Amino acid sequence: MRKVSLEKIEPGMLLAKDIYGERGQVLLRADIELKPRFLNYLEQAGIEFIYVRDSRIEDVNAEDPITEKTRQVARSMVKSITSSIKNNDTGSSGKIAKSINVQDREILETVNQIIDELLDSKDIVVQLIDIRSKDNYLFAHSVNCAVLATLVAKKMRYKPKELRWLATGALFHDLGMAVLPKNILEKQDKLTDEEYLEVKKHPLHSFDIFKTTNIFDARAGAVVLQHHERYQGQGYPRGLAGKSINPLAQIAGIADVYDAMTSDRPYRKSYQPHEAVEVLLSQGEELFDVSILQHFLSIIAAYPIGLHVLLSNGDSGLIVANNPGFTLRPVVRVLYRDGEILEPHPAPYDLDLSQTLDLTIIKVIE
Repeated sequence: MRKVSLEKIEPGMLLAKDIYGERGQVLLRADIELKPRFLNYLEQAGIEFIYVRDSRIEDVNAEDPITEKTRQVARSMVKSITSSIKNNDTGSSGKIAKSINVQDREILETVNQIIDELLDSKDIVVQLIDIRSKDNYLFAHSVNCAVLATLVAKKMRYKPKELRWLATGALFHDLGMAVLPKNILEKQDKLTDEEYLEVKKHPLHSFDIFKTTNIFDARAGAVVLQHHERYQGQGYPRGLAGKSINPLAQIAGIADVYDAMTSDRPYRKSYQPHEAVEVLLSQGEELFDVSILQHFLSIIAAYPIGLHVLLSNGDSGLIVANNPGFTLRPVVRVLYRDGEILEPHPAPYDLDLSQTLDLTIIKVIE
């Protein structure tokens, strides 16, 4: 399957992946033929891209690290917590936290399900970006951070109980954003100094919300409180540096940055995965522990399956596989010649860039 923005959808394309609404309801089923009325419906729902089937890579499978059902249950749970925060007095985080309308058991069951699925899965490179609307960014972001961070910690051989602390903290890490004024969260221009100071309080709000629940754990709380601390002391809320930052919080911090970059925000369009990877490669050593960053980059597909890329020799084709540890050098199914003219290649073939070091990807073709 291939990720395509709504404006690029052509009549007759088939949906490759179920699309869900904010409450976990199915909006459109996979394999349905995409018609203008469906696309209008998705556009009104704030969805900007979908996955479609592509006969050129029908033999290729892009795996999601957790099931869609688990993802939707987790999203719905985070939404319920967030809604209860917004509907109560935001002047006191203690009052907010005591009134969240999600049972502790539901939170623990959701965390355990995520952990169990990730522990049962083989080591994979994350290919898919979950389909999300503009209105459900916070819910999708919290779940995605939990999944990405836990995958990294699993690769680093953390124990199951440590994975649970991390996943729980990642699910709660941004809930304090619900306390902030809507005009700040949705502002399209640069924040004022005063507004940015308010945003920098959200880890404290998130920690206070989490602390007054019955499932509070100090180790998960450190993930919540420290996910914006940075390795050379540039972060917040306490300006911690180096080994003073909890390593699980550092993992969550990288996942938080990556998922935010690859999502549409009110003030900018999303980065392509390879662009986000390049930013982390160029700036990451100043912000994060290098060894943790390397583990994170090893699980991310800079060029996800189905992406159309142009090679330095003028050929182009679709990504069909990724090489763990070589995120910028995937396997390309060469289908076209002569740059973006897209002249069919007389003998299509799969090219492993990790084994062909004299060629590189120079551009992503829409």
